[in-house]
Amino acid sequence: MTQDFAKRNNKASESRSPLHGWAWFFTGLVAGIFISFLVYLWIFVPPNPVTADVREIPKAEPDQIVKEMQYDFYDLFPNSEVPIVEEYGEDGEKVESFSYLLQAGSFRNSNEADKLRGELILLGLDAFLSEKDLDGNKWHRVMVGPFDTDLALNRAQDKLAQAEVEAMPMKIRQ
Repeated sequence: MTQDFAKRNNKASESRSPLHGWAWFFTGLVAGIFISFLVYLWIFVPPNPVTADVREIPKAEPDQIVKEMQYDFYDLFPNSEVPIVEEYGEDGEKVESFSYLLQAGSFRNSNEADKLRGELILLGLDAFLSEKDLDGNKWHRVMVGPFDTDLALNRAQDKLAQAEVEAMPMKIRQ
């Protein structure tokens, strides 16, 4: 026996009404509102005024007078001067000014020193080589500078630290 599936009656789809879905939605909505109301009552209910601990609210005393702040620094800053500190030696003469150098490395081989000097020049630093005889051995030092201020010295040290080059600051007289 052959069947026509296109005209088949589906009893399950006919028994389901659109009201059934709305009934479940409305029931869930009412249940959610009721549970929210219970939580509100449980958390936010004010205490019973009869059993609650009543505390007195402190009141401001009228005999205390509030003093206004005096801002004197508006007058002090324009009139103040910063003194210039000059360094004097033990004999009372003015000490010469100093500048700073950074020793970035010391090598026995001049090629290694020249290689480091080239890397430092590429970083934008003023690098030069200095030869020093110590105990009969010739050392080639890579020097950076000179720097007149601490700020310039610190900036150069930061650049060297970023390039992972350890440097030793040296103070020299000008």
